[in-house]
Amino acid sequence: MPAEQGWTTDYFQGTLRDLTWLSLHPPGSKDGQRFDLIVWPESPSPFFLNDATFREVLASLARQSKTWLLVGAIGVDTASASPQQHSEVFNSAGLINPSGELAARYDKTHLVPFGEYVPFKRFLPFMDMLTDQIGNFGWGYSREPLDAGGQKLGVFICYESIFPNEVREYVQRGAGVIINLTNDGWYGDSGAWKQHLQMTQMRAIENGRWMLIGTNTGVTASVDPYGRIVAATGRQIRTALVAPYGLLSGTTFYTRHGDWFAYLCAIISMGAVLARFLISKPKPQL
Repeated sequence: MPAEQGWTTDYFQGTLRDLTWLSLHPPGSKDGQRFDLIVWPESPSPFFLNDATFREVLASLARQSKTWLLVGAIGVDTASASPQQHSEVFNSAGLINPSGELAARYDKTHLVPFGEYVPFKRFLPFMDMLTDQIGNFGWGYSREPLDAGGQKLGVFICYESIFPNEVREYVQRGAGVIINLTNDGWYGDSGAWKQHLQMTQMRAIENGRWMLIGTNTGVTASVDPYGRIVAATGRQIRTALVAPYGLLSGTTFYTRHGDWFAYLCAIISMGAVLARFLISKPKPQL
């Protein structure tokens, strides 16, 4: 679904019907086949987690499929529940249990500047007048894995996948699988969608975890801990993917120590360059 698609009531309802149908009847599945997890992408429509119609559809799907459901949606905190003392909206992922209840919510912690918020907004009040595409999302504060009946899900949204030091926090805290919900519709036909996919593959390798990618317009895929794509859809296809994944518990060197080895290599390289110019060569003997 293209990013420029207008969000109307008909579009909202049609998208919800399509997602529900594909979740219950994914191509290639067998009648009565059970799944461990159903994943919807980031922002395929303006779904609000506190919207009664949306929640009832999710609850019905979860009960009918007897499956945990992870969905991209807009989370809302009312003024009474918000530390900011006013209502806030978040770019979120909601986890629905098989009984149809909202079990947990992840709020995006690393927002896109000038896309999801305006940095230094009080100094740039004119930005809201330039475009209606700038969001006003609140910041999430937790990178704790979501518990789906014993499955520890490390969930992050869209371009959060390009920050390796942040993704490894989920695995440090016990995530057995990592999941990226994204909307690649913003990239159009550029090569950015492919770069994004390759970055998520690197996060799988770095942390030795299966990576599930649920995307709008891009490549929905399952990536093994070696970075190999074991199942994937094509781009810009209205479909669903039945994909394998596993839950792992070990940690890699990178998960434990992060980028210090790369920093050490950079320091050694800089030292070698400086030494080349600072240490004078011995003068030839006559």
